[in-house]
Order: sequence, then C-alpha cells, then structure tokens
Amino acid sequence: MKKTPVLALLIFLCFQGSGQSVDYFAELNQPVLWGDARYNSLSGAMTAMSGSFTALAENPAGAGLYRQAAFGSDLSMYSTTNFKSSNAFPTGNALTLNMANVGYVGTEPETGWNVFFTYNSDDLFRQNLRYTQKGGGSIQQQWIENSHYVAPDDLPWVGPYEDMLYQSYASDRNDTTGEYYSTANLNNTDFVHDLHRTGMKNQWILGFGASANKQLYYGASVKIVHSYEKVTVAHEESYSETTDLTSFDVLDYWDNSGVGITANAGLLYRPNQALRFGLAVDLPQVYSFTQNWDTEMIAYRSSVNQIITQAEGYGLLYQWSMMTAPKLKSGLTLVGGRLGLITLSHTYIPHSFSAALSRAERYLNPIISEELSDQHTLAAGAELRLGPITLRGGGGYTNAFQQVRAAQWRRSLGISLQSEGNTFYMSWSQLRQATQYYPFSAAYTESLALLTQRSMLSIGSTWKF
Repeated sequence: MKKTPVLALLIFLCFQGSGQSVDYFAELNQPVLWGDARYNSLSGAMTAMSGSFTALAENPAGAGLYRQAAFGSDLSMYSTTNFKSSNAFPTGNALTLNMANVGYVGTEPETGWNVFFTYNSDDLFRQNLRYTQKGGGSIQQQWIENSHYVAPDDLPWVGPYEDMLYQSYASDRNDTTGEYYSTANLNNTDFVHDLHRTGMKNQWILGFGASANKQLYYGASVKIVHSYEKVTVAHEESYSETTDLTSFDVLDYWDNSGVGITANAGLLYRPNQALRFGLAVDLPQVYSFTQNWDTEMIAYRSSVNQIITQAEGYGLLYQWSMMTAPKLKSGLTLVGGRLGLITLSHTYIPHSFSAALSRAERYLNPIISEELSDQHTLAAGAELRLGPITLRGGGGYTNAFQQVRAAQWRRSLGISLQSEGNTFYMSWSQLRQATQYYPFSAAYTESLALLTQRSMLSIGSTWKF
C-alpha cells in the first residue's frame, strides 16, 4: 500500500468540475423548502401569513399578529427517489425520520413586541443512487491526460487522483515520450457507480414582530444556519479489452460542515380583514466550512502483485467560506372569513450575488455567474374550513436557473383538526425535478438523466395558551 498526501485539498472541489462546486451555491441559496405541516401543505406560500412557525422564520412580521402565546412542534418522514428519465425506472431511494420544526412565540402586551424562537430543518440531503454503464468511457481518461509530460514526483501537484492512479499501478508511463497510458481499452468500460449521501440544512431563529398600527406590522430576526453532508462514492470498473489491467476501484468519502449567520426583516400590511400583503428580505448568509476527504484506489493486474496495487489518499482538514445571495419575498393573502383563504408568494434570488470568499475558491465566482441565473419561485395555496376541520392544498414552480437542472414543480395536500386551543396538522408535499448526474465529472463520463422526486409527510400540533 502506498499513501499519497493531498497537498492541496482544494483540488477536491475541482475534481467534480464546476458543476459540483456550483451545486453548493445553488443548494444553500434556496429558500426554506420544508417546514412545519401547515407550511408544507400550502407549498410554502406563506409570506403574507402567520399561524406557522416556519412562516415566522420567513417573514417575522407575522409574529405581530399573535394575541396568545403559542408552542408547536412537527415531525416528518422524508424520502428521495431517483428515476431514470428514459424509462422511469428507480435507480435508488432514501428514507429518513426528522424533527422538522419546534417553535414558541410569546406575547408582550407591555412592550407590544412579540418575541419568537423557532428551529427549522429547512432542507434534507438524502440520496442513494446506483449508475451502471456498459461499454462507455472510463473515469481514468481525464486523469491520464492531465498527467502527460509530468514527472511522477510532480504528480501530487497536478492532482491527487492523477498521482494515486499512478501509485496504484493503474496507469503506466512511457519514459521516452513522457505520456501515461493504460493497458486496458478505456473506451470500452463497464462500471457500477454507487452514491450515498446524508446531511441537512437547518436554522435557529430568534426574532420579534410588532404592530405599528392596526394595519401595519413589522418584524426582524437573526438566524444561525448550519449545513452538513457526508458522501460515500464507490466506483468499480471492469475491462473486456485489456492486456493486463482487468478492473479498477475507487472509493471516495468526504464530509463537509458549515455554520453561518444571517438576518431578515419583513412587513405585513392588512388594510382590511380580507386582504394581507407581505414583504420580506433575507440578507446573504455567510458560511464558514470545514471539510475532510479520503479516497482509495485499487487496480487489479495480472502482472503486478495485488498487495502493492493500492493507493490511499488523505487530506488535511480544509476550511473554506462562501456567501449566498439575498432573497426578496413578496406575498398576497385573500381571507374569506371563516370559509378559508387563498395565498400567493414569490421569492426572487439573484444568484450572481453569491460568492466564494476564500482565496483558493475565488476562481469559482465567474463560473457561478455563468452557470446560475436568477431564480423565481412561485407558490400558491388554499384553505377550506369545514367547522373544526380545515383542508389545504398548494402548488409551486421554480424556473430552471441552473444549467444541469430543469424547472422544479411542487404539489401539496394537508388537513388539520382544531380543538379549543390545540390544532393538529398532517400534510404531504412533493418536489419533482429533472436533472443530470455526472459520476465524478462531466469530463470523464456521459451524464445520467434523472427525475428526482422528493417527498415529505409531516405531522404536528400547535398549542395556544
């Protein structure tokens, strides 16, 4: 076994190409996707509403409408399923239980400020994906091309994968020409690629809401945000045309954890009992990340003892930072007395404001501007009240703001039962989006067209006292 120290772990961000790196900015830029059961059942169309702790996190002015203290909590079951777009055949699914939301709002008659606290797991990262290929290109091809005319001792400076490919005896070098080559036909490769990802994005919010008069309410909050993921990738290749190398395995593992801070503010205007307008802005979130990465390569060759055909790479603890774009949110709610309501929301995110702050990652900033366009998320929901029972439904749409992802659609249903000061909620919500997945990088293999389906089943309750 040979160990190869990774001298610059920032290459990890490069190995998936710009797509994976830009994914971080697109993913962490998103508005709250999942919240308490009422929020989910209305597809998040609650900028001009209260009555939801997740809604207070989005527009803190809603806290000013509370006349009683309230406490609530929600549990959820989350699932992700990927389908091959060509035949709608599942390629992997993941399922997890989650504490979705815990919140409290207290009324302060003396000051007129209602203070609230809420925890919200606003997105979950869960993915199991298996991708198989017959007779296509090998992931080794780009690594070999990058290695050409570089002395073996200098390969670590080119990249950890290029160095490990040589250290594991998967590639050979022609000392006369300086070119690296494989004894297998890398254009006729079969492989199995497994991806397993876990993690989440969540936030803790402390804020207030108050009334300027009987029509106008305002509020603000401070948010501590946290995002983490753990990813394992197992890639196994085999070759039907070879003079020596018969198979090749790569095992990658990384974890990435970041903490950030931001703030938001909002307004609610209620000219009469039937109409509400909402406006809120989220300031950019500034994250500081700590990242670790390990990888292993094993080559199987008849001419080389298998004991030495293994290279293990490791990276020192690596830190980087980024800033997301601001979010501008607006909403309208029409209230039909005790019959129900209709609510609409729009979120605008100018992704070009996102930026990598660390010096080593600043090369990503022009790529972000090129690959991410402005995002518009539209949502609509309705409630129908039948005595103590309320029926809910909603839908949403997000434009295709990222090159590798199509537009995203959302649909939601919900029901609640009110009994004195308690309300019990249940909801179901689903997101569907066509996307592309590249094993390791677009430069190495063809993309896999996927349809990703993400679903959330939530139950929760709120107590007013």
